[in-house]
This record gives sequence, C-alpha cells and structure tokens, in this order.
Amino acid sequence: MVARIETFPATVYEHLANALEPSDLIALASTSKALYQTLMSNSVWKSKSAHDFGDLFHIYKLLTESAGLELAPDLAPKLGKEPTDWRQFYIRKNAMIDDTDNDALVSQADKEFNEAQDYLKTFQSDGNITVLSRVASKMLWILDVFPTHAGCYYVLAFILYVLNRLEDALFPLQIGRRVDPTFEPVDGNNRNLLFRKTVIDDWELGLLELEEEITRILSGYKGAGGDEVPLVDSSGMLSVTLAEVLNEIFDSFDKDKDGALKPQELDAFIFATNGTRPPPQFSRQMAQRFGSNARGWLSRDGFLVKFILLFWGSLGVDTF
Repeated sequence: MVARIETFPATVYEHLANALEPSDLIALASTSKALYQTLMSNSVWKSKSAHDFGDLFHIYKLLTESAGLELAPDLAPKLGKEPTDWRQFYIRKNAMIDDTDNDALVSQADKEFNEAQDYLKTFQSDGNITVLSRVASKMLWILDVFPTHAGCYYVLAFILYVLNRLEDALFPLQIGRRVDPTFEPVDGNNRNLLFRKTVIDDWELGLLELEEEITRILSGYKGAGGDEVPLVDSSGMLSVTLAEVLNEIFDSFDKDKDGALKPQELDAFIFATNGTRPPPQFSRQMAQRFGSNARGWLSRDGFLVKFILLFWGSLGVDTF
C-alpha cells in the first residue's frame, strides 16, 4: 500500500519544510488543498524559522528567565515575545537578510565576535556578571542579522555553562553545531581562544567538546545504570561524588585560585545559583558562620560545610 503525502505525520512535514527553499515549499503546498493547509500552518513556519534563523526567542528566554541576565533593553521588543504569524515573520526576516551586504556583515560580525571574546576575559578575572550580560546582548545582535554565525551560539552556550545552566547550554550548542559542524573557537590569527576550561580544567573546548563536557557533568549526577548517587555517606558527610561536583563548582568561581571565595566571587556564585544579589555584609557573615581564611573570605571547607548543613537542615535535623 502506497502512503499519500497528505497522510504523513506532522513531524515529517516540518522536516520537509526545513529542507526546502521557501519558494519550493510554497510550490509544493500549491499542489493540493490538504498540503496547502498543512504546509502553510503556523507550526510548520515556526519550525522553519527556528531551523533557518536559529530560535533566538527561546535563547533570549533562557538567558533572561533561566539565567537571570539583564540584557540590552532594545532586545526585548525583538525577542521578548514570539510572533503570532510565523510565515510573515519568516518572509520579513528572509528579506532583511537577503538585503544585507553579506561580505561586510561577515567582517563586522567576526570583528565584534573577537571583541566579545576579549571582553569575556575580564569576567575570568573579576567574576562581574554584567560582563556576561553585555556579551550575550552583543551575540544576539549579531545573530539577529547573521543567524549562521556558529561562534555566537558557542559564546551564548558558554555563558549559560558558566552560570551553571547546563541543560540550557545544550540548546544553543546544538544550533551552532548544525549551522557549522566544523567551527572551533579560534580568533583571526588562528590562535587558541579564551574559552579554556577555567571552570573545570585548562584545555580548549570546541562546540562538540563543550557539549560532551556538559553531558558528562549532567550524567555525573547519576550513578551506573541511572541510579541516584547518595548525597551523603554513612557518616553523614558529603559523598565522594557530590564533593567532587561541589569542588568543581567552587573552582569555577574561585577566579584567583587562592582557595577562598572573596566577596565578588561569592556574589557571582549566589547570583548564578539564586538569581539575586546578596547584601554587602552577607559574604562576611557566611564566611564567619561556615569557615573562612585569614582574610575573612569563605574557604573551600566552609563552602562544603555549608552544603552539609543545608542537606541536614532540609531533612529537619537541627545542625546547631
């Protein structure tokens, strides 16, 4: 029995639409009333828009709602709300890109991309979250007119990764790998770039490597066969697996590698995990309560003690 194209599942139409040029898609839709109704549907053109231009609306939502970044105000009218008519959106977006001087656009995009990478170096030194907001905004501006710049997706994924939004980081990574599977984070002089694993080790990560690293960390929260790893051992202390994860997180925020989180570093950690800024006196109070170095900064041991007490406190156990 031969299946009629009109009877195919909806996902097949979306894949077909993504593979066709807009003119070919419209020509195919005109061959039958049933195909026209399906291929001209809002869901098909939404899928095609995301495929051809990158789903910047969802990335914007991840950066602002999930990661809590305050992006440039002029991005909200563009990306803060999805279109109601995706076909018209696609037509306008496609026309805008076609009218752009592509060579000049590529040159300008690469220039701003390299400048953004240099700017991110300041975050490595001082942990200032506003740097991430500015760089993320710049990447979205570039992608709005040049949606196939894989490097911008890489930077956005890296920002989400640094903010411990691991699952969210996979989304722009996958788009970046689709638009340019060969991309590697190198600058115009072909030197290895900023994106070293200062938050983990000290080796460079490409799109695939960063995706694999995120997947490894996420899978590390589970044991063999998908079993949950105990959070504490039989003595009531942190399990080896959880301690490794927490030490990795501590190292990612300990930018100067002095074994303690100074106020700026602790502020960055709290903002990344809670989305709010603590009051100025909070850092010293936390260090005094859980463990500090000679300068009154939260030590590594104090960081781990904090999580032990949080765990037992969540079970209703009096920890004092």
